[in-house]
Amino acid sequence: MPIVTLESDVADAMRSLVAGDARPIRIELQFTGCCDPSLGLLLDAARESDAVQEVDGLTFVIDPQTQELAGEVRIACRHEQGQAAFVVTSTHPIGEWDGVTSTRLRM
Repeated sequence: MPIVTLESDVADAMRSLVAGDARPIRIELQFTGCCDPSLGLLLDAARESDAVQEVDGLTFVIDPQTQELAGEVRIACRHEQGQAAFVVTSTHPIGEWDGVTSTRLRM
C-alpha cells in the first residue's frame, strides 16, 4: 500500500522549505490539546520500523501503527499569509476535522 500521494504543487513547496536538509518527512499523529488528533508533518530521522516511500525526490516515513490507523495519506498545499501550509488527509480519517485545517512542516 502506498504511504502518501502528493497533489501537484506540494513537492515544490516542500523542497523549498527543506532547502538541502536530507532528513525524511515524517507523517505523524499530532495533538493540539483542543480537538481530535490530526496528521502532521515533521522533518525527522527514519526509524528501523518505519514504512518509507520516495515521492518526487522527497522521502516520507510513517510509523506502522500510524499507517494502519490512517491508511493512505494525501497531502495538498495551500498558501496562508505567504507561506506554504499543508492539508493532510487519509483514507481512514483520524478525527472529525480531517481535511479542514492545515499544518506546517515542522523542522
